[in-house]
Amino acid sequence: MDTGKPAEKTTNKGVLGKKKTSEGHVLPANILGNEKGCVAEGAGSLPVASPPDQENSSDLDLDSKPKKGIIFEICSEDGFHIRCESIEEAWRSLTDKVQEARSNARLKELSFEGVNGLRMLGIVHEAVVFLLEQLYGSRHCHNYRFRFHKPDEPDEPPINPHGSARAEINHRRCVFDIFSFLASKHRQPPEYRPHEDDGDEGQLKTARRISMELPLAVRFKQLKVTSKESVGVYRSPIHGRGLFCKKTIEAGEMVIEYSGNVIRSVLTDKREKYYDGKGIGCYMFRIDDYEVVDATVHGNAARFINHSCEPNCYSRVITVDGKKHIVIFASRRIYRGEELTYDYKFPIEDASSKLPCNCNSKKCRKFLN
Repeated sequence: MDTGKPAEKTTNKGVLGKKKTSEGHVLPANILGNEKGCVAEGAGSLPVASPPDQENSSDLDLDSKPKKGIIFEICSEDGFHIRCESIEEAWRSLTDKVQEARSNARLKELSFEGVNGLRMLGIVHEAVVFLLEQLYGSRHCHNYRFRFHKPDEPDEPPINPHGSARAEINHRRCVFDIFSFLASKHRQPPEYRPHEDDGDEGQLKTARRISMELPLAVRFKQLKVTSKESVGVYRSPIHGRGLFCKKTIEAGEMVIEYSGNVIRSVLTDKREKYYDGKGIGCYMFRIDDYEVVDATVHGNAARFINHSCEPNCYSRVITVDGKKHIVIFASRRIYRGEELTYDYKFPIEDASSKLPCNCNSKKCRKFLN
């Protein structure tokens, strides 16, 4: 190592970590790890033979003690020698000696800013780190943050305190909804086309006008077939899922029936509590003061019609063959791609029980109830 001053003449006294040969040269020692009391002699190794004088005996007694970890040793031919358990301490001592030697020789001081022991060894170099992280056993370095090769952690199942998964209580992560696929972003509603039917032939318009003049019972019997062709459930900007128009519907036409199980009004509270306990959304529509249509389990697409303060549909109870049915009618002409809505007409409640409205219409009341 060049420190700027001439090399000092070696003396007869032995130096720790060096061995003087018959030719008078000093052999540098290697970096040692887990040093033992007896080490075979050779080029680059520390001597273990008994020294000729008493001054070296104390140093060798220290070397004979076993040490754990890596010992960093730096030595040069001009007599400099440092031995530490930390590379940072060894490098700091080296730089201090260099600055001291250059100061004694009246030379300009060198800047060691940004230089440390790990950088001088090359351990922080990206290419070296890339190779070191692939060494066998590197996955046991739990405190090290891997940069290139993150070890694969074994996917071990958690320990079951009861010894069997059947004995554990199943906690559902989300609310159970068998119709969640209908709100998928991959199912896009029909494209909005307000002028799609402007070029219809006169026969089609005449057929629609004649169908509007038929009795309600006849029109209702055809509703199951026509509703599947005219409406569909898709993702709604108002709330969750909604019912959309797939082909233009004229004002006054039957759109769809709100079907389901007809139950007594006194059972609505009991069923609602049961559905809430199961995490199932509740869909009910009142026919009159005594009967309610429960569409939660046995309903159709009409259950997904959302509320709007400026709706394009309305509901009406009709009687066919002695039975009451709830039918959704179009209050105006509904174009292809429009979402079907009607007013829920919930009773007004206090501020603590208000339900916000998301219809975003010009006449929005901000609340459903």
